[in-house]
Amino acid sequence: MGRALLDDGTVRVNDFGQTSVPGVYAAGDMARRESIPIPLAQITFAVSSGQLAAGMIDQELLMVDLPDLPSPFRPAQQES
Repeated sequence: MGRALLDDGTVRVNDFGQTSVPGVYAAGDMARRESIPIPLAQITFAVSSGQLAAGMIDQELLMVDLPDLPSPFRPAQQES
């Protein structure tokens, strides 16, 4: 899919589980942020990172379906 990998072969993600490919998310022990020095192969980490990625996917879909909905991930429009 052309996503960026880290030296250990894990998928590089940001704090929200987003990969370098727009619209593609990764979670669990196959993905990690660069700020975490090693993959965390723990059930609790996989569940929490999956839950965060799911929330972000939901927000992304809402922004597509409801473009006028205020979003913390989109800059506020200034009134003129």
